[in-house]
Amino acid sequence: METLHIRERVAPSEVPNMPPPEKKRMSRARRSEYFWGWVFILPLCVGFLLFTAFPLLVSFYFSFTEYDLFHAPVWVGFANFAELFRDTFFLRGLLNALVYTIGVPVGAMLALVLASLLVHITRGSLVLRMIFYLPTICGTVAITFIWQWMYAPTYGILANFMKALGMKPIAFLSSGWIMLSMIVMGIWSGMGVSVLLFYSALHNVSRTLYDAASLDGANAFQKFIHITLPGVSPVLFYILITGILGSFQAFTNFQVMTNDAINYNNVMPVWWIYKFTGTYGYRYGYASALGLVLGIILIVISAVQFIVSKFWVKYDS
Repeated sequence: METLHIRERVAPSEVPNMPPPEKKRMSRARRSEYFWGWVFILPLCVGFLLFTAFPLLVSFYFSFTEYDLFHAPVWVGFANFAELFRDTFFLRGLLNALVYTIGVPVGAMLALVLASLLVHITRGSLVLRMIFYLPTICGTVAITFIWQWMYAPTYGILANFMKALGMKPIAFLSSGWIMLSMIVMGIWSGMGVSVLLFYSALHNVSRTLYDAASLDGANAFQKFIHITLPGVSPVLFYILITGILGSFQAFTNFQVMTNDAINYNNVMPVWWIYKFTGTYGYRYGYASALGLVLGIILIVISAVQFIVSKFWVKYDS
């Protein structure tokens, strides 16, 4: 027993007559696979370092400086961050972005209803899907110009339609209606992708679940709540998280729709950041601080969504 106890405490390398572990040599085919793997991902890695990682680090440094592109950066510490919390336009832009996100769940629910109807259509479903997807292939600027023409208070389609009904045309692009008008346009332009995603997800929901629910006497609404929604919840989560993040980064459609006339009711965070890169004195340091704070807000929103998703997103085991 004493001898056994001593042997247990001896390191394996100190045990006599024990051969050293052999190193496994990588085969030639394995080395070739590793080499070509790195060759193929090298452009992506270089692009990430040059156009994502490096600009992010530089922007982080500039956020603590006063920099106008024409002079050397001057270190100002947290002065830019202290200023942004007093910037009423930036704070109002965050509030406008939060209001703008209302269109994301509304559009997702409409897309789910349309996809549910398309699943039960046997003839003409392909044509309808193509029609729904058509706005997606158009650029943001083109879509905005179309809706700008529709919203025109004198010659727009909506104005003429209201005149035909004997109603006074609404100034859809005025301060009181601009956000609702942009939400409607956002729902329409993003409907195509959501419909196709839900359409594919609905085909993966087992029909036996609906048959079993019918035998138990469940109505259509109960089937939708207890079978359809859990079945497409991963896709719904994807649409919500990407849509909300995209809403906080909306810029082009607001700029084009208002002809770059920014005001308190239509300002958006990214649009306000863009203004400080040229129009408002080339304040790249302050713009970097605004972008950094906006990025932190988006990270927090994403983290909260992932935490909450554990309670309602159902993945197939």
